[in-house]
Amino acid sequence: MKTLIRNGRMALDGCLQHLDVLVEDGRITAVGSLGEVLVEREIDAAGCYVLPGFIDFHTHVDDQIGPYYLADTYESATRAALENGITTLCTFVTQGPDETLLQAMARARAKAEGQSHSDVLWHLTPTTFSPADLATLKVLLSGGYRTLKLYTTYKSAGIYASYDRIEELFTSLGPLGSQFLIHCEDDGIIEAVDPTGLDLSKAFTHTRLRPEAAEIVAIQRVVELALAHRTSMHVVHVSTLEGARHLVANRGKGDLSFETCPQYLFLDESWLAREDGHRWLCSPPLRGDRLSFLELIRQGAADIIATDHCPFCTRDKDNWNGQDFRVVPNGMPGISALPHVTWKIWEDDPDRAAMGLATHLSLNPAHRAGIGDRKGALQPGMDADIVVLDPRGPERPLRSTSADAFEAFPGFTSHLAFRHVLLHGETRVQDGRLTQPAAPTGRLLQPSPASLSLA
Repeated sequence: MKTLIRNGRMALDGCLQHLDVLVEDGRITAVGSLGEVLVEREIDAAGCYVLPGFIDFHTHVDDQIGPYYLADTYESATRAALENGITTLCTFVTQGPDETLLQAMARARAKAEGQSHSDVLWHLTPTTFSPADLATLKVLLSGGYRTLKLYTTYKSAGIYASYDRIEELFTSLGPLGSQFLIHCEDDGIIEAVDPTGLDLSKAFTHTRLRPEAAEIVAIQRVVELALAHRTSMHVVHVSTLEGARHLVANRGKGDLSFETCPQYLFLDESWLAREDGHRWLCSPPLRGDRLSFLELIRQGAADIIATDHCPFCTRDKDNWNGQDFRVVPNGMPGISALPHVTWKIWEDDPDRAAMGLATHLSLNPAHRAGIGDRKGALQPGMDADIVVLDPRGPERPLRSTSADAFEAFPGFTSHLAFRHVLLHGETRVQDGRLTQPAAPTGRLLQPSPASLSLA
């Protein structure tokens, strides 16, 4: 369908402009003051911002984590995403203890195929690194799987990578174009914490078991390695002021970026001190002194705002004896709340907030994911993933997910209304509701490994 979007204020080239957008065959075909154009459909965006479709760069969906299965399936997660302007969902394939990475990838694709309302891109988490494994990773990198995630903690879960291992991978895969995503919490510092005398019945103790120093030291170590080997590196879910400042100070020395999450901006460690504080357990933990951290992010320190959406069912969060919170699964939902809470960073200046969404939820994540040639901007030739956003809709409570999980932001509200969300040029959301809820049309953005030349 040939569609024209008129009368909105469009985010283009780092500013807002009164321009029209013409869409045909799933792509943006023209941008400008287009005058009279013969089209099948015209969308009046008066009073709205016209923004590139959003990307949640960091989510966990439809997967087993330890003994628990996540609350969101690909269908429910992408439905909630698309209804809130997120047209691309980036999530993870983690190699399990008894499978190859290719088997894990096949498992994830089978769950997502035909079930996704938004487009889907996978980051890969390999856990074995034999010569054959590295050969497979090299083929996957050449075939469109650009991002690899590594953890500097979680030995018991089998996903830990030592600094030596990280350096080896930087050396072998970095020159091939790999983008490394690093979860930074120094495992040695965490293991050195003596839990004796700590009250493990209180969720607040989580802040003592995973101290800020663990994140700061890990960030310093991996930044040093990335710069030494000229490797592209992105640090996920930064929660500490000192860690963020270190990344900002070194950004100009190499290809470094980082994200933070809404929970680290607008929730603090006092939520863990509540009677039901275990529901807000996540790693890294919620922190203190959020005003200084928020101000740093307001100034543009973070490259990406992403959710680390990791929703566990309410029964799994609450099913513990009240004696040792370490058995409670770590993670919170966030997909549905992402644009709404990100808007609050600059809510005193709506134009700045709109550009913040266009930059931190579209342009920058598209670049880091390796899809900046087709997503993240409203340019001719790009995928016609477009959000028509009304900043003055009726006030409503935030919902972080539609799945059976505890709300991460209770009491938070938003005036943002998604008048139209286009995916590949077709209106898939109108006034906040899916137009075809029974017919998911999202695409898997990377090729099936079976189509690649894998031994």
